[in-house]
Amino acid sequence: MAIPKNNEMRFEVTNRCNYNCIICPHDKITRDIGTIEFDLFKKIFDKVMSETGQYNILTFSGMGESLLDKELDQKIEYVKKQKKDMSVLILTNASLLSVSRFRQLQALGVDSIRVSFYGNDPESYSKMHGIDNKELFSRIRGNLVKISQTKSTTKLLLTLNVFDVKIKDYTREWIKFWRDKADLVEVWRPHNWGDGKNYRTLQKEKLKTCGRPFKGPLQVQVDGTVNMCCFDFDGKLVIGDLNTQSLEDIFSSAEYKKIVKHHQSGDFTGSDLICENCDQRNKDKSDVMIYNSKFSIKERVSQLSTSYKKIS
Repeated sequence: MAIPKNNEMRFEVTNRCNYNCIICPHDKITRDIGTIEFDLFKKIFDKVMSETGQYNILTFSGMGESLLDKELDQKIEYVKKQKKDMSVLILTNASLLSVSRFRQLQALGVDSIRVSFYGNDPESYSKMHGIDNKELFSRIRGNLVKISQTKSTTKLLLTLNVFDVKIKDYTREWIKFWRDKADLVEVWRPHNWGDGKNYRTLQKEKLKTCGRPFKGPLQVQVDGTVNMCCFDFDGKLVIGDLNTQSLEDIFSSAEYKKIVKHHQSGDFTGSDLICENCDQRNKDKSDVMIYNSKFSIKERVSQLSTSYKKIS
């Protein structure tokens, strides 16, 4: 069994979302939309933990808004009860993250909450997040400011995505406002989500591999299937199913071996893998990130956005 050498498992507890962000291909998803029930979550978590002890980080991420899951607290409580030293991370748009909700999550032992907050004003925020509600900006920003003043054990991380690199004032203003309030602030340029969007130019010079088949986290989708890559929004790189298979089965499967073969050779011709035309294999990553408050940009673009482990 060749489980990728990584200490993180990711659960897509739901692929439902209340936003329609213009950088996200959520509208192109053809797989079923739903939320993983607690019993199934428990079954899969227990199975994974019984088969390997390599995971000590659990991230609630994926193609949905995790805070829409009404059983999220129950899942966090179960994880912390079974493995007290398991770090729990949450990715969210913060639309449901009130100050009291943050305190609840902090009391449960959540280690960090990473917020996508794209905008300096109601107009830019509404446009970027694809919502027709300009009152949300002031409410969410106000909540995040209060959270930054009350947080203790749970870290607050903020990210911004920008399209036009010429908008220096816009970016500078966002950084100045949040830099001393959050534990980490980052400014990115949008990626392509495999074949979901077309924001980054595909370069002729490519890396043999992005590193994920060898060093990537365990990606559990909402139905219990395992996906090779977090950028694969529609499950085209599914390598197995934890409902019926063990980790040994999954990481010995023909699907996984095929992906590994092409990432070892760097030749994806005729593979039918979305990896062939994925911007994550671009050799020059100087156009990926604009700002990071903690890491050097050169260092950060080669790391995962959750555990910050080096991936490529």
